[in-house]
Amino acid sequence: MNARVIGGGLSGATAAVLLKRAGHSVRLFETRHHIAGNCYDSIIGGTMTHNYGPHFFHTDDKQVFEFLSRFTEWTEYKHRPKGETRLGLISLPYSKKTIAELGRELSPEEITDVIFKDYSEKQWGVPFSEVPRTITNRIPKTQDCEDPSWFEGQEYQCLPKDGYTQMISRMLEGVEVILGAGENEWKDYDSDFTVYTGKVDQYFNYIYGDLPYRSLDLEHTITSRRLPCAVINHNTRSNPYTRSYDNSYFNKTHSGTTVITRELSKACGRSDIPFYPIPFGSGLKTYAKYKELADRESRVAFVGRLATYTYLDMWMAVKQSLLRFRNV
Repeated sequence: MNARVIGGGLSGATAAVLLKRAGHSVRLFETRHHIAGNCYDSIIGGTMTHNYGPHFFHTDDKQVFEFLSRFTEWTEYKHRPKGETRLGLISLPYSKKTIAELGRELSPEEITDVIFKDYSEKQWGVPFSEVPRTITNRIPKTQDCEDPSWFEGQEYQCLPKDGYTQMISRMLEGVEVILGAGENEWKDYDSDFTVYTGKVDQYFNYIYGDLPYRSLDLEHTITSRRLPCAVINHNTRSNPYTRSYDNSYFNKTHSGTTVITRELSKACGRSDIPFYPIPFGSGLKTYAKYKELADRESRVAFVGRLATYTYLDMWMAVKQSLLRFRNV
């Protein structure tokens, strides 16, 4: 069988591995001039830099971890950001360490107001009252922990030793990869089966209109001044950015200058890179129409965050493809 995979991120790379392993001929198309999608990392000014925002691998799923471990060694990394709040710079997630820094406990209402409200409104572009529980329930419940990580309790918290780009490059060994492909170039190649990981509304030529996504503007600055921690969340309206992060912390042996990145959340136009589906509001009704069309496509598998219009952590994207293609 000849298969074509549209998109070179984790979802597409996982599908390509499984299809190739099953003996099929696989050709992968990527519109950008690099693989790894938004996980892409590269050397900037001597620093391994997460070009599209920090990506922290975390999961309890042994199958996913062991699958990816075939393509990378790991470096332990536990995500402990700090928050720039109206009460000062505090440790996150909220814990006994935060309480000690503040000298008192915060009420549940204060936790929401000080740590989450402004940040969430900047991130999603809507009032906090409109952010659904499916998102707010992902907030770590760590008040009784001494010094927790953001993903406290998950067994695997790490980064690929040589970076995500190298990991995915190893996944794609033996797969024909076409970089810088035109949006519709893949349609010129005959195939028996297609794996599509791009925007589902784009696949159907926006017949029901554009699905809403959030995008990011990212500013990378080479500097000799390190941040006090890897990531600072900007939890106030007075700072328009959502996060600043110091890429030197992602490599324990790094020395010299670093790259500081600032992240600004914004609405996503057609020419912007889509980062997050908006899993609430009117977009869900529009997606339901597209899903109905997608379900009729007998020789196309829609996988990944954009194609299924679902917020997926990295491990979830891999798992989705593992489940979909394990019996190919």
